[in-house]
Amino acid sequence: MNKLKKNLSIIVLAGALLLQPRGFLLAKSHSTSSSLNYDYLKNFADDFSKALISPANWGKRDLLNFSAILSTGLLLYALDQDIRNWFQDNRSQSSDEIFKVITYFGHGGIILGSIAVSYAAGEIFDSNSLRKTALLCLESWLTAGFIVEGLKIVAGRARPDSGESSHTFHPFSTRSSFYSFPSGHAASAFAVAGIIDAQSRKTYVDILAYSLATLVAVSRVHNDRHWASDIFIGSTLGYFVANKISSLDRNRDSKKIKVGFQFSPQIKGFSLAFSF
Repeated sequence: MNKLKKNLSIIVLAGALLLQPRGFLLAKSHSTSSSLNYDYLKNFADDFSKALISPANWGKRDLLNFSAILSTGLLLYALDQDIRNWFQDNRSQSSDEIFKVITYFGHGGIILGSIAVSYAAGEIFDSNSLRKTALLCLESWLTAGFIVEGLKIVAGRARPDSGESSHTFHPFSTRSSFYSFPSGHAASAFAVAGIIDAQSRKTYVDILAYSLATLVAVSRVHNDRHWASDIFIGSTLGYFVANKISSLDRNRDSKKIKVGFQFSPQIKGFSLAFSF
């Protein structure tokens, strides 16, 4: 019973990021209606392919950002063992209980459930902002997840709790103990947080989303499931995927032209509305 209550509480807390009272979480762009239909699937496929090939179109700024991220990742890689030792030496029963719960916020089942609840709430309350946020979160989460899984297989890095060092790699291994790089939980958490940030008008909502995502990432090191460099690269990947998906969505909305006509017995005329 206690385990059931804990699982239910986790689901409710995870849903709180997306499921908000109407007007609390508002999409910044309301130019088009968002629904889980053919158009969404078509846009999803288009965004997915563009996100995957986006490095081919990087400019100088993108390359500078990548260099900074790579440098930080390499620094953390050199310190991975020391960071892991510090976390394990300072674990306590209280921290174990706290991070055991927090880590679930990056779990795929919890995220998918939260997205489903948020989308359903958008349908029930006729909130386009909730529906749009939920669908973009789904798109960002799945895209980041695909990239992460590919990197995990190629890298084959040993997890800290496998008993092997931070420099051990088994490329193309099918064992979960060699799926450490990058962190899927961290990538998922930031892929969702980034979308919430892009869609929310409330600063404290953004702070809450990123704070929870950061705690999810830290929990993976605390729980001895990932190295520090794993969560850094995973978090960064999720964040930039979310930014890319949000950017593509804004560009798509900006190209829409909305035309409205109005006729009535009292008004002899019509009106046109264009949105560029």
